[in-house]
Amino acid sequence: MEGKETSRRIVIILTCFMFAGCAATTTKERLESVDYGQNVKSTGDNSTQTEDEVTYSIINSDTYLDWKRSLDVRLNKKVSERTLRTIALRLKAQDPRNYERTFICYYLPDMKVGSGAWATTHFDPNLEIKILGLTSEEENALKQLPDDSSREIIGSWLDQSIYIGGRITIFHRDKKLFMETIYKDSSSGTKEIVEKQSGKGRAFQRKEGSSVGEYYLIDKQGNLQFWDEEGFILTAKKISSAS
Repeated sequence: MEGKETSRRIVIILTCFMFAGCAATTTKERLESVDYGQNVKSTGDNSTQTEDEVTYSIINSDTYLDWKRSLDVRLNKKVSERTLRTIALRLKAQDPRNYERTFICYYLPDMKVGSGAWATTHFDPNLEIKILGLTSEEENALKQLPDDSSREIIGSWLDQSIYIGGRITIFHRDKKLFMETIYKDSSSGTKEIVEKQSGKGRAFQRKEGSSVGEYYLIDKQGNLQFWDEEGFILTAKKISSAS
């Protein structure tokens, strides 16, 4: 499992070739549920009716002749594949030029652009939709997993890392400490950890150590931070309170 756990911390750079500094445009609207292949219909006030309001903004845009158009898009929340299709078709139609390829990467509010997108809708040349992070349904399922009453739970957290996100639980068993990760496909991995000295808060590391100095820190809000010898990596938000 060590190779798998090490790879979890590698930053995945997606092939959305963008340049920073482009003027951002923002569209706020209600995206209706439409049949695949249809575009969003405007009512004249830049909005349509649906159950939930979806807000998105183009934060980076890049084009190369008529070969390629690339967009970075910020979403206000997770959406379904159907809504991603609707947004993708609308964004593609906004530019009158007919590019051979259009690449669109979607980021959630707290995600850093360029460090892996939550989802993509690439016209390569046909539209292909991929949700790389946890969907809302997967997130809810992981949150609702019952705690094992035979273990003394220190805390549970939700890791939103793309491809490999899951539910992390630190617990005591037989006078030892363990960290368990349950992934969205229901597979899991458990490793023994030890508590370590830290002036920042309650901290843990692998019992056998880590070649990159990785350790885990429960912050003042009860969230679980991941650190290595180069500094902060990410934060997993708490599901149950850390004790």
